[in-house]
Parts: sequence; C-alpha cells; structure tokens
Amino acid sequence: MLKALTEKEIIDQLHDSAKWIIGTQELQRVWTFANFQEAMSFILRVAFLAEQHTHHPVISNVYNRVELRLNTHDADNQVTELDVTLANSINQIGFGDE
Repeated sequence: MLKALTEKEIIDQLHDSAKWIIGTQELQRVWTFANFQEAMSFILRVAFLAEQHTHHPVISNVYNRVELRLNTHDADNQVTELDVTLANSINQIGFGDE
C-alpha cells in the first residue's frame, strides 16, 4: 500500500510548491490560457504524462481555464509520492498563467 505523505513531505518534494494548493487530501492547481485551444493542448500533454506515470489527475476545463487535482485512491484519497512525481512532471510542461 502506498504511504500518505505529510504536508511537510509534500512541500519538500514538490517543485514550484507555491503554485499548488497543498493539502494532505489533494494537490490542486489552476492554469489560465489565452484560449480554449491552448487549454486543450495542455490537457492533452497532461494526459500523455499521466499515462507514462500510470497515475491520472482529475481534470476540469471551462473555456481557457484548467484545474488539476491529484490524490491517490489506493491510499484512501491521500497525497502520495505518485501525486508529487506527476505534479513535478506537469510543472515541466510550463505554459499558461497560473
């Protein structure tokens, strides 16, 4: 079973932690893009990363705004290393305004 991380462990391991809303139950981040097409391009890139990591975020999109939420269902919906690793990969995509 995956180990839930403490908030301190999450902050220590998460790059650009100031851009994420951090809790022990989930990581959340919002991006705003110039238009719908850019937002959907970002979502597609996140989808490919999620498949590579075999770990999938909750994705919400309204026009040019994308919200991602990460937690691990197999760890009672807590944040684990899987979530932090995926969040760090998503951070590297690097476009849009948070």
